[in-house]
Amino acid sequence: MPQQTNLSVANASAVNKTFTAISPGAFGVIAEWALKEGVVPTIFPRLSALANRTANASNKLVLKLTYPSSYVDAASGLTKPGTSAYAEVRVSMPDAFPEAMRDDFAAYLANTVATALVKSMVRDGVNAT
Repeated sequence: MPQQTNLSVANASAVNKTFTAISPGAFGVIAEWALKEGVVPTIFPRLSALANRTANASNKLVLKLTYPSSYVDAASGLTKPGTSAYAEVRVSMPDAFPEAMRDDFAAYLANTVATALVKSMVRDGVNAT
């Protein structure tokens, strides 16, 4: 398994932001990162990963991104969490899948998500028509 590190991820303005490694994972244990921006941790954007071994000779990986909004409560003056945007990506990698094809699979997945069309679909939560 790869070692957990901080993640540098560009935002919509092409500014790199650092998701800090919070807790490492293992099979059945969630790894977590947080973008420590905001006045309280409850509004930090978070990325998590959970890998599990399946009974049918494969590994399953679930990546989750939670991006909360916030507002200042007029009565108390405190920053409170609002609604959150949420995404989940599920990957299944069979043991028998050829080693020579794994890098292309990873690149296709990552680069597909980075296309303008998919970004637009994600932005508005709609399908391409």
